[in-house]
Amino acid sequence: MPGFTPFSSNYRDLSDENGYQFEFSCDICGSGYRSEFIRSKLGTAGNLLGGASSLLGGFFGSASTVADKAKEITDRGARDEALKKASNDLMHYFQRCPRNNLWVDETCWNEERGLCVNCAPKLAVEMEAQRAQVQINQMSQAMQASTQFTGDLTTRTTVCTNCGKPTRIAHATLETGRRVRLCRHCGQQLEVRA
Repeated sequence: MPGFTPFSSNYRDLSDENGYQFEFSCDICGSGYRSEFIRSKLGTAGNLLGGASSLLGGFFGSASTVADKAKEITDRGARDEALKKASNDLMHYFQRCPRNNLWVDETCWNEERGLCVNCAPKLAVEMEAQRAQVQINQMSQAMQASTQFTGDLTTRTTVCTNCGKPTRIAHATLETGRRVRLCRHCGQQLEVRA
């Protein structure tokens, strides 16, 4: 439509006095794309005149002010053109969900359902997430059902009482059928298990 610039809510204006740049992002995950920087002709001229005015003052100072005023007046149209170009270049990477009007990228778009993943989750992804949750629950139940060490931790040693070296434990079974722990450095019996 002549005279109108289309826009969406999923962009940020990164423009400054030197030119125009926009960042478009997915309303769900925040990933996105940044448009290429378009240098402003008036911004460049204003910077040149501003630099000259700081060196020479007088006429160039007033010329810089005139350039700034001209930029303010004409900048709006140039910015709109830059936004339109950026939108045309990048918006094909996004889909607009007809249910909640979010702009989403290909990761957050369910092509099969024609909706964003908030409205229609991808079933394969959800199934794997549920499977992982079931496995976590089963592991948790198994851990709760198992017997954990409940003895007095103060009697456990990390240094062999015989040789004084850090215990590296070996296991042995005595003739009586009892299982014992031995220090791997000196063979001292550390603990008896039934």
